[in-house]
Amino acid sequence: MTHPFSTFLTMAPCRRLQFNLSDMFPVPRLGIGYLSAHLKAHGYPNVEVRDVIAEREWIPDLVRRFEERGAPDLLGVSVTILSLREAFAIARAVKERFPTTRVVVGGPGTNGFAAASLLGHGAAVDFFVRGEGEAAMLGLVRALDGTGPGIDSVPGLVWRDERRAARENPRGAYRDLDDGLRVDYAAQPMSRFRLHPPMGVYPYATMMETTRGCSFSCEFCCLSMPVRERSPADVERELADLKRHYDLREVHFIDPTFTLHRSRSEELIERVGRLGLHWSCKTRVDKVDEALAARMARAGCYLIAFGVESGEDDILGALGKSATGERAIETFAACRQHRIRTTAYLLLASPGETEAHVERTIRFVRRLAPDYVLYDLLQVDPANPLTRERIAAGAFTADDVDRYYLTDEPSALHASSVAGHPMEVARARIKRASGDFYVRPRYFWERVRDLRTIQDGLNLGAGGLTFFKDLFGLGKLWDR
Repeated sequence: MTHPFSTFLTMAPCRRLQFNLSDMFPVPRLGIGYLSAHLKAHGYPNVEVRDVIAEREWIPDLVRRFEERGAPDLLGVSVTILSLREAFAIARAVKERFPTTRVVVGGPGTNGFAAASLLGHGAAVDFFVRGEGEAAMLGLVRALDGTGPGIDSVPGLVWRDERRAARENPRGAYRDLDDGLRVDYAAQPMSRFRLHPPMGVYPYATMMETTRGCSFSCEFCCLSMPVRERSPADVERELADLKRHYDLREVHFIDPTFTLHRSRSEELIERVGRLGLHWSCKTRVDKVDEALAARMARAGCYLIAFGVESGEDDILGALGKSATGERAIETFAACRQHRIRTTAYLLLASPGETEAHVERTIRFVRRLAPDYVLYDLLQVDPANPLTRERIAAGAFTADDVDRYYLTDEPSALHASSVAGHPMEVARARIKRASGDFYVRPRYFWERVRDLRTIQDGLNLGAGGLTFFKDLFGLGKLWDR
């Protein structure tokens, strides 16, 4: 049975963080792609996915589109923690012009805030979804069109009752990732997507999710939850379909820890290798050794991104990281031995960090010798343990976090990082460390010597230009 209920799915874009090339180019939207596929599989074919980043559209374009084609019954907006205000702006504009359209906001950005904060600051938003969205969206659609139980049964839903009080439903069971659901690629502008540097070396390239959750409990992270894994055979089947339909040559696996379980990883690596694809992934330095690096390289892996975080073991301990700086040195050396490029993610402004720590970390990164490095500030996030600990200690309040992300009002977090470092000092450290690594003639020539495709060279130019714009304050960056 099919239903006439109409759903429109999009995302709220936001500006980049300094020196971070994510969303430099539009990429397939796996989250809303899964939502679209799930609704269609359950009898709701009237679903439209609109990538406002790829289409270079914004609020006036969405409103005009609804005026011309008719407003949907439900507008779903996917967010990160950095794009919540943009989602609120979309909701305000749509509800002002089309008051009967219901608006739901979901994604990782909603998970840490109190229900009352989300509903209070997002006054034009009817619902928020926490956690996985597939079951929640289907339950919400069925509740709204009268074919299913009521709103109070939708898993993970934040909503207002008849007295306008904030309500929050318990989250439901985690999705079985081997349920056969596939991203609705056909609803997205696949020809416009490309991966940001340093990935996307072998177009056409895309992203894929083979696990959800993380079994580690880092103080700065909000991903800790039960790990679920797709079977390697199911991943191989989907990759084969993508290769056949889109001439896929490269895939980036977005799993938090691609090599989490050795036996599964080895089988998955072997199956990906059969397809002749180039690929990249993210993992931990204590989850790759020389033997595994060799196997990955033979199967087409050309880049691994590692969450190194720091070269100082006392800082790593404070962050809840069990790996050590020396283990990172060994793992990066193993990758170099097999011509696998490496990206090192590092955090500055950590608890207990001093200028001496920063200087030693800069020297450590020279010794680590990654191909790419991304320094970032340790960010406040209401869903991670560190932020909750700092609120409990009185360093700042939950209201400060709300103002920082949900409003344009002043917040203590504009002047001070989550760990108490003056923001100006923390940003200066990021700039100094990034410049020390990249602004070297030797580094430039190493990159030129290692170019592997024409697209690789184009990526080097585009990424380099963006880096220098950020270095000299010319980039359009996220800021509150």
